[in-house]
Amino acid sequence: MAYLRFPLLFIALFCLLQSAGAQNPAPPPTTLLIGRWEVLSYTEQGVPVDKKQAPLPQAVAVYRHIGEERAHIWYGYDPYDDTQSRRRTRAFEHWAEHDSTVEVARIAQAIAMPYFAVFFADSTLALYNKDAATNAVLFPESRHYVFSPATMSIDLIPGLPDFIKYDIQILLLTETRLKLFLPGTAEVVELVKTTFTLP
Repeated sequence: MAYLRFPLLFIALFCLLQSAGAQNPAPPPTTLLIGRWEVLSYTEQGVPVDKKQAPLPQAVAVYRHIGEERAHIWYGYDPYDDTQSRRRTRAFEHWAEHDSTVEVARIAQAIAMPYFAVFFADSTLALYNKDAATNAVLFPESRHYVFSPATMSIDLIPGLPDFIKYDIQILLLTETRLKLFLPGTAEVVELVKTTFTLP
């Protein structure tokens, strides 16, 4: 019986190797990247926001963060200047009230509106907002990207609407999730893969 043990062991080992080879290997990173991704969270003017949460409170937080800078840039207001007249102070307060109302509404709309990134196999990246109510595509952009699996990084090649080269680091890439780090702005962007549909 001892002579039968080795052929049976050989057959068992052969079957085990065959079944291991038949299992699907993990898809390469390049294949994982291809597809349509929806932005879940990003940084709006220095404040982290979650596109799946209520947009208005987040827009108010963003405006609180940028309000003083906007007042200085757009109105020329200096909070440390105590020589301003009461009339000028009242005029500034009216401007600030109007500016905050308009800007908070704009930021809330930007947070609430879905934003998509579509990576194509030919190294084209399409970026666009899509109004959920009307299905209108807004602010479309097309860029060329270079994906480097060895360093898990993406380079966006300069093109319209701007001519800035972006270097992006991939922090996480799975079949359903993508997390990016934008070193230029120290921003983390989280995305989720969605069903591929054309706009």
